[in-house]
Amino acid sequence: MNRYRPWVFFIISVILFGSLTVTPARAQFHFGVKGGLTLGRLKSLPETFLEGFPWKTKRGWSGGVFASFEFLPGVSIQPEVLYIQKGARLVDPEYDFEAHFNFDSFEVPVLLKINLALEGAAAVPAIFFGPFFGFNQKASIVMIDAYSQETEDIKADVQKSEYGITFGLIFTQKWGPGYFSVDARYDLGLSNILKPGVEWMERIKTRTWVFMVGYSY
Repeated sequence: MNRYRPWVFFIISVILFGSLTVTPARAQFHFGVKGGLTLGRLKSLPETFLEGFPWKTKRGWSGGVFASFEFLPGVSIQPEVLYIQKGARLVDPEYDFEAHFNFDSFEVPVLLKINLALEGAAAVPAIFFGPFFGFNQKASIVMIDAYSQETEDIKADVQKSEYGITFGLIFTQKWGPGYFSVDARYDLGLSNILKPGVEWMERIKTRTWVFMVGYSY
């Protein structure tokens, strides 16, 4: 796990250095809100919670606020504060049983966004990447069968924080007084979200697709 930390801090350093070199006359600042769908999976050791039942995708939602600060033409820093639902499912169709592993957190991505100039395009595409830092809010296992639903709180087994890398593609278009955006990203969790000594599993890392729409001024 420690081998990833230099890359995280390197990316942060590049972004902060870029912000310090901003030319005030060029700077453009936008603030907005966004929200949408998450599709979560987990990478774990052992590979599954129950042998023979691999992790399946779990749907959730994400939403929050963001700011975009253009310090060079077409190049922006975009910090965000999001509430995001991650996790995965186990399914046993023979017994009509599901177990939902839910991990909710406040997540703070710090993104470097680079516009891709496409002549005549109605919407401006851009790529983005950067580190994210998550802060655990809820963690539970919800067990569902044909007759009942039971929830077990596992927050005590989960680390207070998580870090990783996020990257993706965004399209932005002028709409009314502000800007409408659609983005798709992949959150690659690099840290083990479980505390040492947890009996039911040795390691869990999150893997999450996030699709959001936003509006900024």
